[in-house]
Amino acid sequence: MSERRLPRRVRVVEAHVTSDPNPIRFREGDTLGVGHRDQVYTQYVWGTDQAGRSGWVPDSYLRIAPDGETAVALRDYDSTELTVGRRQLLDVLDEVGGWYLCRTDGGMSGWVPGSSVEPVDEVEPA
Repeated sequence: MSERRLPRRVRVVEAHVTSDPNPIRFREGDTLGVGHRDQVYTQYVWGTDQAGRSGWVPDSYLRIAPDGETAVALRDYDSTELTVGRRQLLDVLDEVGGWYLCRTDGGMSGWVPGSSVEPVDEVEPA
């Protein structure tokens, strides 16, 4: 992770429902197809994994080839989004481009938009 401060815990202020029943997943070292960049979340590119699943991938998780059409994964990734309800508390694991990778108290992990949560404790030191 880069040197930034992440809240350790957040509260959901706006419910979020996952919209992708078949998320893209890959492991460090996998080769992916790469497409266009997201116009809103500009740190994300459209990727296709080896199983043919497509979705948004943080560009920092990839080493994009000079041709701009393929990439090698620099780390494991799973684009699963969490379905969460208001006032739910989540542990923050990572943040990329306006999205938080979180874990529920029940142990489920996934991404939620940063606009759907607010910090509930002090920020973790970098």
